[in-house]
Amino acid sequence: MTKINDLWLYDQAEQEVAKIDSRLKSTPNRARLNKLHSFLSEQQSAVTNISKQIDARGALIGKLSAQCHELERRLELEVSEFGTMEKDDECTAAEMTESRRSMEGLLDQINSVRKELSDAMAYLEKASAEYKETYTKAGRAKKEYDAVRAACEAEEAKPEREKAAAEAAKLRALVDPALLKRYDAIHANHARPMATVENSQCSGCRMSLPTVVVRKVSSGDGLVECENCGRILYVPQEK
Repeated sequence: MTKINDLWLYDQAEQEVAKIDSRLKSTPNRARLNKLHSFLSEQQSAVTNISKQIDARGALIGKLSAQCHELERRLELEVSEFGTMEKDDECTAAEMTESRRSMEGLLDQINSVRKELSDAMAYLEKASAEYKETYTKAGRAKKEYDAVRAACEAEEAKPEREKAAAEAAKLRALVDPALLKRYDAIHANHARPMATVENSQCSGCRMSLPTVVVRKVSSGDGLVECENCGRILYVPQEK
């Protein structure tokens, strides 16, 4: 048996494992796992975004509170000064009017900041409730995801797959390392790295092959790749 035959036998064993894996991926548990994964990712992303918004609003509330406190302090001082002015006979009406306008301006600013502060606190309360609800949903989804994933892992550990994987591993050990290295490199781009020659065509890409290439593949003289798709070409041996 030639080295390329060893590679072909290993490839067939690998394809059998791939068929089993493909079948396992279409089970109800696998479909449920995929849906849960998407939902869990969405919930985790939502938790992160809400958390960032809560932090931002918390910082804004701190800033507004400090601003409101400063404005109230200034207003308190101006009210005190206004009281002093009222008792001062030398204080003019214009000065009193200007003082009133200044106090009214401060009051407007205080009211505006208080409104922003109230809105920010209301938003923070709503966001906190949303965070709690989303976090709870994500927690439930994670528990269910772990349970379904365990079920999928149990399915993948079925004797049928274990036997096929063991057979593939045994055959892989018999393949020439140089051929195996090239096979693995092609496998990175093609699910099926090898293709048979059928009617002078590559069964992988259906492109016609030069006669000299067909003869070389048929002779089993070393590794021959399709010039179009790059797959390793093989002519099945007659039994």
